[in-house]
Amino acid sequence: MGNILDYVLWRGDLSFDASPFNEVDNLILSKLSYLNFTGIVRADQSYGIPLDQAAKAYFALGKNGNIQPGDIMKEELLELFRLMADSRRFSELILSNYDEQIDLEKEMQFAALTIHLGNHCSYVAFRGTDDTLVGWKEDFNMSVMEVVPSQKEALAYYLRIAKTYENHRFILGGHSKGGNLAVFAAVHAPQQEQARITAVYNNDGPGFHRSMFQREEYKRIAERIVTIIPQSSIIGMLLEHEDNYTIVKSSQKGFLQHFGYNWEVQGTSFVHLKNITQESQLLDITLRRFLYSLSIERRAQFTDTLFEILASNENRTLNDIRVGSIRALKAMLKTYESLDKDVKKAVNSTLTLLFAEGIRSIREVNNSEEWKGRLPVINLSLRKHKEKLKEELRLKEKEIQRKLLRLGGKDT
Repeated sequence: MGNILDYVLWRGDLSFDASPFNEVDNLILSKLSYLNFTGIVRADQSYGIPLDQAAKAYFALGKNGNIQPGDIMKEELLELFRLMADSRRFSELILSNYDEQIDLEKEMQFAALTIHLGNHCSYVAFRGTDDTLVGWKEDFNMSVMEVVPSQKEALAYYLRIAKTYENHRFILGGHSKGGNLAVFAAVHAPQQEQARITAVYNNDGPGFHRSMFQREEYKRIAERIVTIIPQSSIIGMLLEHEDNYTIVKSSQKGFLQHFGYNWEVQGTSFVHLKNITQESQLLDITLRRFLYSLSIERRAQFTDTLFEILASNENRTLNDIRVGSIRALKAMLKTYESLDKDVKKAVNSTLTLLFAEGIRSIREVNNSEEWKGRLPVINLSLRKHKEKLKEELRLKEKEIQRKLLRLGGKDT
């Protein structure tokens, strides 16, 4: 079975007039928002650029190390972009109004791009969470705040685009947090601008607070919202979400399903399934119970503390932590040990509660005997992983001590 890369190869010779826009095109276009188009696609409305020309400029800049994609799955994204630039279907699409903002003070990560499909129809793509820690923290803040800064920015962006292209119809979409932003912008847009939206695609994006689904503005557009999740969705199960969602089959397992590059494609649609997996059901129940058992203040404290630890050693991205490896881990452990006693106790009790809710949920999920049988294996695996990390730290510390001794000997 193929994926979105294969789809571009299979269907790339057909224009949108010959083969209308579909759910697979939606995911592909949403991925473009993860590319850094600074200096290539201007933010103002006076200038747009064909996708193939944007790709040529992008890869020229990339060779010099001046530009990096925001998607964690960088190689897959770049290959997708290359294939799109070489295809008839996508190469002549016009890209415009690229906007990217990282605001550490506001704890906001935002980016959006408008893609003109022709016939006065445009796809507004909102970027999901990228490699930045501030972006991941904003995701966590969704459980604390009714509205996060990137949601406000998404609405403002759509209203600017709607005003700029007054005779256009719009499809709003995004992957991960970008899907959440697309839904938020569509729901909160004034009725006149909301009426111009023909569809909203939420590709495995997190949900909202319960109050969102009671709003009249939501009810007006609910039938145009398409929520797509893989069979073992994790991100898409966070917070409250639409009950009517499309489940698609992925050839990957676990968290890798989230990224969408291996959602299985057949013809002009994804391969659909009837139910999510037990793992996804379990996660959904566990996280809901966990969040509802915590006060807003405790959620905020846990989030702030977690990201204070992750930002140790001046880490700004997930890649910083990965590259830093043992040094980054030691810095995080040091930060944790320096926490106030009461804060540390609150973090530990929060993690204990999460684990307890997981065990409780296992007992209640249908056909959960298999999961119960896995618990000893899971516990053993966690203990082994912990011991391995301790051993790696111990060996690294010995190596550092030996180097210091050698340097001391030379000085004397």
